[in-house]
Amino acid sequence: MWFSKQKSVWVRGEDAAARLLKRSGYQIISRNLRLQVGEIDLLCKEHRSGTIVIVEVKARLFNDDSRVRIDPTANIGAQKQAKLRTLAKAIKKRPEYKELPIRIDAIGVIFAGTRKKHVEIKHYISAVGAI
Repeated sequence: MWFSKQKSVWVRGEDAAARLLKRSGYQIISRNLRLQVGEIDLLCKEHRSGTIVIVEVKARLFNDDSRVRIDPTANIGAQKQAKLRTLAKAIKKRPEYKELPIRIDAIGVIFAGTRKKHVEIKHYISAVGAI
């Protein structure tokens, strides 16, 4: 039961992130893209610049309406950042993306209160350093 409840939070977080990106002019290329070196939550293309964007989505559920909430993206530590850079290098090797700039963003989604609607969503552009 706990796992399926958590999974739904992750899926809902990715849905909210995808909606935000589309409204901001991004094209969603793929969701949950599995590569030999790992999985990319959202692979997008930014229309203005043509940049390929790897997006790491972190979602958290808070069971009350307290105002004290920790940004879910704070959990993207050094090991996860290294993994995201490895994924970016793997994408860069693909012929269709070889000549395009690539960056890594993060989106944090917080669900809270009794209705569990997202109450906060933040998009961090270039959240992980150079590839």
